[in-house]
Formats: sequence, structure tokens, C-alpha cells
Amino acid sequence: MKAKILIVDDHKVVRDGVALYLENDPDYEVIDQASNGLEALDFLEKERVDLVIIDINMDGLDGIETTRRIMKISKDIRVLALTMHNDYQHIKAMMDAGASGYILKSCDENEMKEAINAILEDEIYYSKEVAQTVMNNLAKKKPKASGDALPTPLTPREKEIYRLILEEDSNQEIADKLFISVRTVEVHKRNLLEKTGAKNSTGLVLYAIKNNLFEGI
Repeated sequence: MKAKILIVDDHKVVRDGVALYLENDPDYEVIDQASNGLEALDFLEKERVDLVIIDINMDGLDGIETTRRIMKISKDIRVLALTMHNDYQHIKAMMDAGASGYILKSCDENEMKEAINAILEDEIYYSKEVAQTVMNNLAKKKPKASGDALPTPLTPREKEIYRLILEEDSNQEIADKLFISVRTVEVHKRNLLEKTGAKNSTGLVLYAIKNNLFEGI
């Protein structure tokens, strides 16, 4: 079955460009376009969609508030932010609102489809540039002294490794910095994934944001 997609952007040229990327793909069906958040919400009250591709800056109701309201309509709707903003404040706001992915308008057709496919499979997707922005920001933060919002709190060593993962260090680099074996790093990383429920390093980043594991994020 084709995934039903709604495109929301206040510039028709952008909406048409995204639709052109997707119109000949047998896996997708662009069922409508909306020029602002209110139009999108009105449509979603009447029609079922699988994915909303949405801009952030729009007249009336911006993409952040629109995403919050989409989640109230149905948490089964996936939201992909498509924007020119690559700053941490916008990224965090969209992910907090309920978006499952965040890509830039400079992306090509292949990256857009990669993001769509990942999100429809219940994964989180950041473009490479966006992931770098998030990781750079988190790497500067100090772990909260009071511990974590986790059923099983992180150990001091796990927090050290968490930070180095956010800095995009490899297992070998982490091992070298902490004077431990690569196998020990792999064990700690597996424990982090189990404790957070994340599937990969991107999931760990998102978990850190949503659960405020580091000061000021």
C-alpha cells in the first residue's frame, strides 16, 4: 500500500518540487498540499495520512505548533521537518513537538526518500548536517548531577561513554581516551541502548534531548 503524504509549505514552488520528487515513486502518494498550518490541520481532521512533510516558518501557524496539534489529532501520523534552519533551537523545538525527522531544503531526492522511508519504519532521521549540529551542541553540555530520567540510572562510566558517542568518537577512540578495551566500550554501548530503548547512536541523541540528560538542552 502506498504511503499517503501531505506537503505543507507556504511556498508553492517548494511544495511542487517535493511533489515532483515523489510523484513517480510507487511507494508514495501525495494526496494534497497545504500552504499553512491551519490548512493542514483542517485537512487532517477529515483525511488519514501516513506522513506530513512540513516547513517551520509559515504565516499564521508555524510548523512547530502545527506539529504539536498534529500529534493531538493522531500520534500515528509521522512528521518530517523540511526547512532551511540548521540551528539547535529549531531542531529541538520540532523534535519536542513530535517530529520524527529533520532535513534541510538543500537535500536531494535520494536523501528525502531515505528520510521518508526511515520515518515510515518508525525510526528517527536527521540529515548529516543536522545530526552534526545536534551532536556539537550536546557535546558541550555537562551531565546532570541528579541522574537520569531512566528506570535504571546511568553509571558514571556510561555517562562518559554517552558523551563521547555524542562527539561521534569511534569505539576505538573511546577506548583510547578512557584506557579501556574496545570490547568494554561495546558492552557499555549495548547497555546504553538497552536502558534508553534507542536503536542506534541517533536514537541516543534524541533520547538525550527529550529527557534532558545534559544541562541546558
